[in-house]
Amino acid sequence: MQLNFELVIYDEEQDCFELDETVYQLELDDEATEAYERVKASDLRLYKWLKESDFFLKYIKEEVCQDTENKKIAIGDINGTSYRRFYFFKVTSGDEHYDYFKRLFNIIEESEWQDRENVGEEILEHLSTKRKELILELC
Repeated sequence: MQLNFELVIYDEEQDCFELDETVYQLELDDEATEAYERVKASDLRLYKWLKESDFFLKYIKEEVCQDTENKKIAIGDINGTSYRRFYFFKVTSGDEHYDYFKRLFNIIEESEWQDRENVGEEILEHLSTKRKELILELC
């Protein structure tokens, strides 16, 4: 099975992310394909599995980050599953992103009229921690 993925580059000084618009391709062996099939239904389990996989880290070090030092990256997309909302969420983001993060971070709106900006700020607070978990510091 072939795994297609994209990366985002983390700028520590600016505390922001930038898209790397390259689509990388990695061939999975049978064992990795089985593991992929088990975790693909949960976007965060899929991310964690790939981030912790020796074959993936080796590929990143040897093929993607071979000529760079102290580069921090994160996975932007894995076979069509996008993680970009983690890096580029804004208070003005769409309802789909709000709903996703409210479920992920267990945010309960006190009422339907609660200010969307307050909920967005709470999401951003949670994301500041979650983003650090997603960053790969290996280059």
